[in-house]
Amino acid sequence: MMTLTTPLIDKYRHYRAIGHAVYSVTLSTYVASEAVAKSDKMRHYWDNHFIYRVKRCLPFKAKIDHDWVVECSPKGFYHYHGFLAVQSAYSHKIWRDNGLRKQLRLDLDSLAIKSPYRPFRVNAHLIEPVKSVEAWSNYSTKQSQPYT
Repeated sequence: MMTLTTPLIDKYRHYRAIGHAVYSVTLSTYVASEAVAKSDKMRHYWDNHFIYRVKRCLPFKAKIDHDWVVECSPKGFYHYHGFLAVQSAYSHKIWRDNGLRKQLRLDLDSLAIKSPYRPFRVNAHLIEPVKSVEAWSNYSTKQSQPYT
C-alpha cells in the first residue's frame, strides 16, 4: 500500500542505511492565519531562517537534506514537522552529549525574538535523533494507517 509517507520513509531510511544522522524537527509558531500558513512565507522561513542557522553550524562542504510539513495545532497555531539528514561526520555539530549543540540551540532561540526580517516568530523548537523513521513520518504527515 502506497501512502503519502512512503517516499519520506524510503528517503530517510536510505540516509540511515548509508550512515547519515537523521533528526526529527518541530518548530512551533504563533501563526494563526491559514492564509499565512499556506503562503510561501512558511517555505521562506524554513529555508532562509531555520536551515540557514543549521548550515551555519556545519562546514561549507557538509551536505544536508530536509523535508517539512505545516499543520495546525488544536490551539489554532501552525507549526512545522520535518526531517533533517546530516552526514554522520558532521552530526556532532548538531547533536552532542544527548542534546542539541549549544551554538545551534542559541541560534534557534534567537528566532523567538521579533525581527523586521522574519515574517513571524518560532516560540519553541525540538530537534532530536529520529528513533523510528516510519513512526515520525506517519506522525508528521498524520497518516491514519501505519506504514506497512
